[in-house]
Amino acid sequence: MDSLEELFAKQVKTIMERKLNLPTDLSESEFVNRHLMPLKQLLTQNIKDTKVEKNRIPLLIVVPNSVVPLSYQLERIRESMDDMQLEHIIKPEWFENAKGVATPDKPYLLVDVETGQNMKNTTPKKCVKTFIDEGRFALTVDEGIALIFHFPEVLESHWIDLPGSVLIHKCVGEEVMKRGMLNSLPPAFAMATFVPTLNYIFYNYLRLYYIYEVTETPYSGSASCAQRLSH
Repeated sequence: MDSLEELFAKQVKTIMERKLNLPTDLSESEFVNRHLMPLKQLLTQNIKDTKVEKNRIPLLIVVPNSVVPLSYQLERIRESMDDMQLEHIIKPEWFENAKGVATPDKPYLLVDVETGQNMKNTTPKKCVKTFIDEGRFALTVDEGIALIFHFPEVLESHWIDLPGSVLIHKCVGEEVMKRGMLNSLPPAFAMATFVPTLNYIFYNYLRLYYIYEVTETPYSGSASCAQRLSH
């Protein structure tokens, strides 16, 4: 079993191997020292469980879009998976935090991540209510990408819904065109809430899409965490 320090070190190594420092114009050592190493002191203070299970991860480093663009991170994940390079219609930057969801604008840690396996066949909307009742938090699109960045094998069992974020569908007309979305949208679209979902099974390539918040499927589940920690 890896210790928290070993698990943290593995994730730092993965971040550096995939060159997340390049868009920041920082060297590897500058990026690590400025953004990642300050998080290490949070490990023993806040995290007790060190066991990585099939659907549960004790800690996860998140590099948010405000530091490294999510589209860049997705491409690094695809490269690591030897995935086909496709021009995807849906971009991660088309999502924003759901109402009431606050996340740090610098790298941070998630504690006790549940991958969504336990929430399959439950609508994202119901999952959010369950998480609130349990004192947990629905993952955002930044956090979902961090999850598959370090643990891509999660995608082999289910789609990962991320109801901590919502599709910015309220932009219409010219803004929709700028974002490359559909020219015309059904009237009900403006009243609906869609959340991001990451999937691989059934497509055999990494796919970011969205799912209606009241849709339930046997192959899709919402991911959550117990805490967000930043320095």
